[in-house]
Amino acid sequence: MTNRISENNQARHQRRWQAHVNAAEKSGLSRAEYCRRYNLSYHTMTYWKRKLSRSNNRHATLVPVTLPAALMRNGGQHNQAELQIILWGKMSVAVGDNFSSATLSRLLTVLENR
Repeated sequence: MTNRISENNQARHQRRWQAHVNAAEKSGLSRAEYCRRYNLSYHTMTYWKRKLSRSNNRHATLVPVTLPAALMRNGGQHNQAELQIILWGKMSVAVGDNFSSATLSRLLTVLENR
């Protein structure tokens, strides 16, 4: 019973901060100004923004994509990666046409657990 109450409080707390994070992004105000106006801790808001962003990214799914043949070849080697995954402001991963699916799978697992 105590666990259920605690879980409900945690869920309510998370929903509250998710609402503030969403409202701050839509407000057009800087995070600092939003926090001043609503008497919130800037550092707590930053913590929740990061935490919620990570938990939202865990629900991402991979989508199969058909790619055209590479246009630029140099001695049988591609000048560009066949596939590129870009997480804006964070990182990018480039995969050539001779990639190891096992290595890519391990890499995605590591990135998901960051």
